[in-house]
Amino acid sequence: MSVQKTGLQVFSLVIILVIFSCKSPVEQSAVITEAEIDNAWKKGETLAETVFEKYPLPLQKIKTDKGINVMVDLVHQCKFNTMWTLPSRLNSIGFRAIGSQASLHAVLDPNAFSRVRFNWNDSLKIFPFAWHPNFEYNVIISHQSDHNAQEYLPEEQEALIQFVENGGGLVLFGMAPPNDSVASAWSFNHLCRKFGAELIASTNLYNDKKYSVIHAGSEWEVVHRGTNGDAVGVCRSVGKGYVSIFGHDEMISVRRKDKEEIERQNIRLNGIIEKVARGKAPVGGEPRYPVSGGGGGGIYPEIEKNFGDIVLFYAANQKKELIKTVEEDLPVAKKLVEGWLPSKPTQEPMYLILSSGGGGGWAVNAFKPKENGIISLSPMGVLSIFAHELAHTMHGPVNDDGGVAGITPIPNRGEAHAGWFQGKVDAWFQDELKEKAVKKCNSLFEFDPDGSSLDLVTHYENEALRTEYGKGKDWIKTWWVWQKLDDRYGPAWYPRWKYIQHTRWKDTPGHHLSWDEMVEDMSIAVGEDLFPFLNEAGLSLEKKTM
Repeated sequence: MSVQKTGLQVFSLVIILVIFSCKSPVEQSAVITEAEIDNAWKKGETLAETVFEKYPLPLQKIKTDKGINVMVDLVHQCKFNTMWTLPSRLNSIGFRAIGSQASLHAVLDPNAFSRVRFNWNDSLKIFPFAWHPNFEYNVIISHQSDHNAQEYLPEEQEALIQFVENGGGLVLFGMAPPNDSVASAWSFNHLCRKFGAELIASTNLYNDKKYSVIHAGSEWEVVHRGTNGDAVGVCRSVGKGYVSIFGHDEMISVRRKDKEEIERQNIRLNGIIEKVARGKAPVGGEPRYPVSGGGGGGIYPEIEKNFGDIVLFYAANQKKELIKTVEEDLPVAKKLVEGWLPSKPTQEPMYLILSSGGGGGWAVNAFKPKENGIISLSPMGVLSIFAHELAHTMHGPVNDDGGVAGITPIPNRGEAHAGWFQGKVDAWFQDELKEKAVKKCNSLFEFDPDGSSLDLVTHYENEALRTEYGKGKDWIKTWWVWQKLDDRYGPAWYPRWKYIQHTRWKDTPGHHLSWDEMVEDMSIAVGEDLFPFLNEAGLSLEKKTM
């Protein structure tokens, strides 16, 4: 049976399809009010793209702008260097750069949207989330050094093939697989094989680094050869575009402090990007793009789950066992930490970004909504990092005026503080980790045999003095001291200490406490003079008794 449509019917159908395809993942409204924006971010909602009519994204600062848009793919491995350093490096050599933790097929769909932050209230540093129409790209940089990291989904691979065939440039950085079995199963290699190449379990020296040897057909140009002549960097045309593959990620993983190496690698990176960008005219236009600001952006994962006081963002390629842990165990861990360290609740939910690969996490406290990034491939790692980053955001009980006051020599929400509650959560969820709780604080005696030679007063987070014992050893001693107090007074001593601190110094909330003043607060909290104990533990306090 055939159906004939009138010209008016066809026109109406086209209009309906256009409206539907341009719709963002949230309902549109003609005008979004200030009250609606304020309400949305406090409820954990991502706003519609109409907010950008009033609050456009910032202009990216680019040196001698070439108009070439480069996406830094973080969804197959999220590393701090590539997330926070690489985009600014690309800007410095003339390229626009956008980091993305969303799945590739989602951000390459011309009719879809990317989750980004926008600057709503600069004075209060409130940067809510909103859906922005997907950006257009000339080049995509993707990398994977962890062979167990999240996979390149079939739909992502197809999106990349189409992107390249239509003139886009693709640069892939991988690290040598340890054996043939890993090389065969590795998701990164599955993508490379789509273009007729693969990284094998054999290495060659190039630029003083062990590069993976690349097996590639005759259609590939060898751009780098190792010391024995094997290909370690290759390039080819595919359709209208170009693909380059390299057997090491050194070009994009230089540390910020290594200025000379950055300059050398920038020269190489510039040549590679210009080579693969030849198939498509520069996107050009105003370079208004999201920036990370020390968080997990520019583009955040596309899938979300809202648990009321926890909002989770993750990409379509995330591992199912990690999502299960987030859904079932994270609410329990959150309740535990909040019970151990009662703190004034924030007015908004906690935003969690479940990222790709392994390597820790981050906590954003400098602006709102606050976010916590988790980079781990193990369920227990997700829980552990979550507890650590959550504790970073918690001051402990406020004073009777609802305020936080006093700045301790051991930072109020610093690494020792966060690691302490991380260890408690580790021990709670796994019996075998109880011996490792609070980072194995009894390992103090491995480098401080009598428990008194490392002086926290002189060594705590003092980079010049840490070399005597090693970075992090001052935190271990701090945890040992706190565990002794836990053993004697019970775990409630810690939040009582914070309440005493915030109450005692509420008239001078920005006061930087001396070590003696901090120990006075702790002594008041436990109801006993702690000066004799801490002096015996090697702290060079001015007072000997309370």
